[in-house]
Order: sequence, then structure tokens, then C-alpha cells
Amino acid sequence: MTMARHARRSDSDAGRSARVASAEARRLAEREQVSGEIRMPADLAARRARRVSPPKQRRRSGERTAVSARSLVPERTLSGRLIVMTLVALVVVSFLVPTVRTYLQQRSELADLEAGIAEEQQRQDELESEISRWDDPEYVRQQARERINLAMPGERQYHVIGDLTGEDDTPENQEDSEVRTDLPWAEALWDSLVRSAVD
Repeated sequence: MTMARHARRSDSDAGRSARVASAEARRLAEREQVSGEIRMPADLAARRARRVSPPKQRRRSGERTAVSARSLVPERTLSGRLIVMTLVALVVVSFLVPTVRTYLQQRSELADLEAGIAEEQQRQDELESEISRWDDPEYVRQQARERINLAMPGERQYHVIGDLTGEDDTPENQEDSEVRTDLPWAEALWDSLVRSAVD
């Protein structure tokens, strides 16, 4: 009887190990379906195929079939190294962005200051040329005549009052001898006096 129990137990252990192997193969197939996009190297695929193949030896009745933890854990899609490198890159970028922004802002300010210096240099050149003109006595005389109406001894000055445009105030449809009635009375009186002096 103990032999029969032992034989039954040995058959049940063999059936149990076959069920475990088929369950493991089924889980592996399901995982392959789910992670079909993940490519795995050929040597890893060969190792998995060997692990799933049916056991060649019968296990002893007291020995349990151990399910490896690796077969139950799903494959990682992101490696720890990739996550660490991404975090390091983000930290480096977060330190570089303000530095680069400050650098570009200072370059812009420097360009503005250089443009201002160029304008001031041009103005300084103009002022120096004007100062050198004042060393010329003829330029000084000309400026004295224009600005303060100064005349050299023996010169006569004439001051022209009014417009120098040379336009005639006579309307196009009126002749010089006609009396203008479109003017105010004071200007009409002056106009008649001017005409009498010219005629």
C-alpha cells in the first residue's frame, strides 16, 4: 500500500511538474505576445526556450518544482541607466539655461554699447572738424556777419526785409494796373501807394 501511495504520489508529482512547465510556457507565450515590440538577443531567446522545454528527468517525489522569479517579473522597458542619464541631462540643462540667457543678454547690451560708442565717436569727429574750422579767419568773419551782423571797416551791409521768393502778389486773372479789392483796407492803401511809385 505504501508502494501504491508512493507510486500515486510520484505520478501526481510528475503531473504537477508537467502542469507547472506548461503554465510557465503559457505565461512566457503571453508575455511574448504582450511585449512583442521588445527585441531580445538570440542567446536570451535560446536560454528561455531551454527553460521552457519539458523536463528530461523525472523529479523525485519529495522535490518541489521551483518557479524562477525571473519568469514572473515582466521585462523592464526603461533601464535604470537611461533614467539616471536623463535626470543628469535635465540637471545640466537647468544649470545651463540661465547662464546662456545671461550670456546672450550681455552680448546684446555689449552690441548696444558699441553702437552708442560709434555714434559718439562720429559726433566727436564732427565737433573736432567744426573746431578746426574756427581756426580759419575767413570762417570766423563769415560767422560774425551771419550771426551778429558784424561788418569789417569799409564794408556796407544791406538788410532785406520780407520774403525773398520773388513771387508776385498779383492774382493770375488780374493785371498790375487794376485795383485789388480782395485785400484789407490797410494793405489796399499800401498796394495803391506801391503802384503809384512804380508807375
